[in-house]
Amino acid sequence: MELGQWLNSLAWLDHVVILLFFVVASYLAQLSIAGFKRIIQLAQKKNPYAGEIQSTPFLFFGFAIPYTIILYKLLGNIITQYLKTIF
Repeated sequence: MELGQWLNSLAWLDHVVILLFFVVASYLAQLSIAGFKRIIQLAQKKNPYAGEIQSTPFLFFGFAIPYTIILYKLLGNIITQYLKTIF
């Protein structure tokens, strides 16, 4: 099954769960980028020729999308079933 077919086969509740996971993954991505910047700064110390790491959308989504996939694979069924009992 292709990604588009899989997304179309999901219920509205699954879409909400994926959106919530993406919000959490976005926060984790920001923390990861800030952590890597800190590690690089500590490693470079006072090197005047060291370049600054910039947060680009590519870097952000490069962290956020794998985090979203991991969260959905680990917790997706549990949270979906829990939300089905509520709604």
